[in-house]
Amino acid sequence: MRIVSEVKVTPDQLLESSFALVARLGIPLAVTAWLTVFGGALAMGAILRTCNTRGVWPTAIAVGVTGLAAHLLDYFVTLRITPDLAMEANPIWRVVIDNFGLSIARVYGLTGKLLLSVLSAQLFAWHLSHRASLFPAQASGVLDFIKQLGRGAPRMGNIRSFFAFAFALFGPYFFYITFMNVTGEASFDLYEKLPSPPVAILGYFVLVTFAYFATMWRAFSSRTAQPVPA
Repeated sequence: MRIVSEVKVTPDQLLESSFALVARLGIPLAVTAWLTVFGGALAMGAILRTCNTRGVWPTAIAVGVTGLAAHLLDYFVTLRITPDLAMEANPIWRVVIDNFGLSIARVYGLTGKLLLSVLSAQLFAWHLSHRASLFPAQASGVLDFIKQLGRGAPRMGNIRSFFAFAFALFGPYFFYITFMNVTGEASFDLYEKLPSPPVAILGYFVLVTFAYFATMWRAFSSRTAQPVPA
């Protein structure tokens, strides 16, 4: 009788495999990543000029500033814990450190985080300016609203709106990364009990998904609850 054993891959193993792949791709990936974010910010700036962004910027800027705070906290706490970045785990940043040196790596990391925050604010502004186009004419409840969301809208409209929302709200996740770094420095036993980054990302993504539909429903309900002018 042939016995087939199951091979289970843990989230941490998947993360290690992805890190190894990034390391093999090396400098081209690191340069492409920075240029992509830079180009994305320029492109979104041009796109937003064609959108009706009236009233959306206060919320969008708040999202961008929150993400920036998380990114900068992660950046400066990392430099405080490991000034030479010898313990840095980010594989893309690791590639820059190993190939270009510490000074360029610091500039690369800081400018990358600034650009990500700008892009987050831009994407959230785009999401807010377009979300009403995804609303159904009417809905009998939350589940019916979710079922109909995006019907009749431009192709992939709901997916693009969700991507913009999720990308914009990924920045605050780095508050958790900073908490992990500080905890690891203070108490390794407590650090070991914290959810690993892959697990934390999955949980955070679930929360972001819930927030997307909740905020869409709230905006739809607020709009439909407004009195119709006589």
